[in-house]
Amino acid sequence: MTILVGIVVGSALALAAETYLARSLAPEVYGTVALAYTLIYALGLLLGNGIGDAIARTLNDRSGEAPGAVVSSGLVIALTIGGLLVTVGYITRRPLAEALGEPALATYLPWLLPFGLLYPLGQVAFGTIRADTGSKVAVLVRDFAPRLLGIGVLVVTAALGASLLGAIAYWLMFPSGILLFGFGYLLFRQRNRTEPLVAYPDDDTLRTVWGHAWPLAASASMFMLLSTLDVLMIGVFATSSEVGFYRAIQPLRQSTTFVLSAFSFAFLPLATRRFSDGQLDSLGQLFTTSTKWIVTATIPLVLLFVCYAESVVELLFGAAYAPAAPALAVLTAGLFFRALTGLDGDLVKAVDRPRVELWTAAVGVGVNVVVNLWAIPRFGIVGAAIGTAVGYGVYNALELVVIYRAVGVHPFSKATTSIVFITVLVALVVRLVTGSGVGVVVLVAAGGAIGLSAVGSLLLVGDLSDAEIQALQHLERRTGVRLLWLVPKRNLGGTNT
Repeated sequence: MTILVGIVVGSALALAAETYLARSLAPEVYGTVALAYTLIYALGLLLGNGIGDAIARTLNDRSGEAPGAVVSSGLVIALTIGGLLVTVGYITRRPLAEALGEPALATYLPWLLPFGLLYPLGQVAFGTIRADTGSKVAVLVRDFAPRLLGIGVLVVTAALGASLLGAIAYWLMFPSGILLFGFGYLLFRQRNRTEPLVAYPDDDTLRTVWGHAWPLAASASMFMLLSTLDVLMIGVFATSSEVGFYRAIQPLRQSTTFVLSAFSFAFLPLATRRFSDGQLDSLGQLFTTSTKWIVTATIPLVLLFVCYAESVVELLFGAAYAPAAPALAVLTAGLFFRALTGLDGDLVKAVDRPRVELWTAAVGVGVNVVVNLWAIPRFGIVGAAIGTAVGYGVYNALELVVIYRAVGVHPFSKATTSIVFITVLVALVVRLVTGSGVGVVVLVAAGGAIGLSAVGSLLLVGDLSDAEIQALQHLERRTGVRLLWLVPKRNLGGTNT
């Protein structure tokens, strides 16, 4: 629950900030700055995630390396490669601007280059925290504090009338916040420990951390490309205004994945134990049940964005960004397939097929590139949305094939199908009744109706297990809201309600 709350609140803060940035800048200016940020973000994310995961893994594998030497090794790698990234980025800023057809990119890129160094360093701190600290601290360091710091900077720059400076400063505050608050917490924690936080990084420890980091970075690169190629290719084939339109709606696509991310925290260890114990039936039930709940929690927001794309875009970003509405509808509808396939990426790891993630994502990237090359020149940002959705769809479908061949399980069930069917039907009726171009009150009411239909269909046809019913009973006691009265008696079984 802590992870879910952290992801939801962090995403809401990020959406609020990105909405302000899009509204405060003209689409062409926002598009050019966002394109510069996407370039640096992609490279920084690639390096940073590999180092952060490597630190957490090395500290947890009990292989004998001193924790201080592990942290120091991560810092040395981050400083070396991050510094190289910043240097190369500065030298190649003009050729990049020419290749993407955006001369102003050469001006904005140097301002954002520090991200390439700050993010990997921050991930060293976050990886250290992940290794032996609870989820609350991790959520505060990654989701809350950096976003609040960035919003504070936006408030100051807005008061000064410096919107462009505010955009650049906000994006730099995210890695700066993780670095500042992460190492701040580690130093605060260190007062009760005798072992040093950092120590001399010997050659063996450096090799160990790097040996863990580069494969993880290679795998992360595929997912990075899947999430950023669309913006970069719009920059090549379209205008800076279209980059701005598309970049504005990108945070909204997280509506299809934030529940997945929250469930992932608990799913992976549970699935790994079931696979290790040979409990394949139980593993299959875990896969289908988690997917059912993920779909139920995800589909209301997705349908709201699909059915009311124009209203959502204009309310959040203003009428200037109205051309982004069709792309939002296509993107969120297409990426909903990720929710339907459940936590397939975690299950691949749980069933000991770690290399599958890399090659399935690589195929997805290849498909994404091919579709984008065909679709963007013809359909603009809608074509980019199609390419992203198809790329992710191929990636998830391939993983499901591997999982089914390996352990014979899949995420689909009659209950999930019924929930989707009923909720889509209700959403279409609500859309027909309300019409298009609705205001915020009608939009909230429509979202509430769609959300209630999803929850109601889960309880009515969800084929709930004893464990799920017990969890709902616990929720009833905590909230005082009766839920199980909707559940048919046949689904309650022997559970005492």
